[in-house]
Amino acid sequence: MKKSILALATLTLAATSATATERMNPADLRRVTKARESIAPAVQREFGPKARFINLFGQGPGMLAGIVAEIPTQPLGTDDLPLLAIVQYDEATGAVKVVDREFKYREARTVGPNIALLDGEGNLRLRGSGVREKLLAQGVGGDLFPTAKGDALVATLKARGNEAHETSVGIIDLNGRVKVLADGPGVDATPSISPDGKTVVFVSGRTSVASFYVTSVEGEAPRQLTNVGMENWMLFEGVPAHFVPPPVSSHHMEWLGPDVLRYNAGGGAFWKINVRTGQAAPDLGDAR
Repeated sequence: MKKSILALATLTLAATSATATERMNPADLRRVTKARESIAPAVQREFGPKARFINLFGQGPGMLAGIVAEIPTQPLGTDDLPLLAIVQYDEATGAVKVVDREFKYREARTVGPNIALLDGEGNLRLRGSGVREKLLAQGVGGDLFPTAKGDALVATLKARGNEAHETSVGIIDLNGRVKVLADGPGVDATPSISPDGKTVVFVSGRTSVASFYVTSVEGEAPRQLTNVGMENWMLFEGVPAHFVPPPVSSHHMEWLGPDVLRYNAGGGAFWKINVRTGQAAPDLGDAR
């Protein structure tokens, strides 16, 4: 699945256009503006005048940011995206600290006291204190999302070569054990795990329309939550009234409670979805 780098619609870059700014929840706009004011000067100091941060991973004191050496002049396919250096950003204090200066990562997430780093070859490593690292898993596609306890993370897994499906969703513990939770036709991706560590929500294209599905860490049969009954041809002449857009990534998902997930739908728009009922709506409120 090829995407333009500009179509990744990351939270940071989404706020740079006037249209996206108009669509953003004011609380999100304030959050992005604050992050940019802290991170941008630090990035130029540490990495040079052409370096830019293009991704925010997670929230709070453990938020991480992905840095490119320079912005490509032409849109790139997903497989050609520039690799990232990683910095840590504390939302409360505005402090910025370099995690890794090498431009070799696709993603990174804070997992408890550790940092999970995914390189360009699909190798997922866990870095602890003192820059100690261990290999957790290989063949990881991305969409890292940690458990609230910090004892595991869910992720998109690449096909191993002899599999008919493009990607699957799995959970990886800190001992490197990988368990596949969903593996349907086509693409299963973009997972998130509930605060109690029991429910996993992900996006699947198995019906030809990207839709939310829900399963459990026990690997229960996935149940479709959104866009039930829709097929891709229904989108050709416009967006159906009850269409629920998928998230652009797992990086900007946050749980507002045990059943409610808030996510970035792209273009500055955020949505909320109840993972029990499938009810979803844009989040236009002024505050969280």
